[in-house]
Amino acid sequence: MSDTDFPADLLELQRRWFVAEAALAADPTDQTRTAFTAVGAELHAHPYWAGTENRHKAQMKLKQAARDTGPAA
Repeated sequence: MSDTDFPADLLELQRRWFVAEAALAADPTDQTRTAFTAVGAELHAHPYWAGTENRHKAQMKLKQAARDTGPAA
């Protein structure tokens, strides 16, 4: 598996993580912290990561790909 061929659901999770991160920064409440943590856990546990050789490199590419392909729905 290439470390740049990201599944659509993983890209969407990364976009949701960006949104949750911004919400937490703007309004650091228990609710936004819980939402941020939940999206982060889901992103971290995605099965895609099991097929990567260099997870850190793939994560950096995922972040860029999510930024390049638009905002979360």
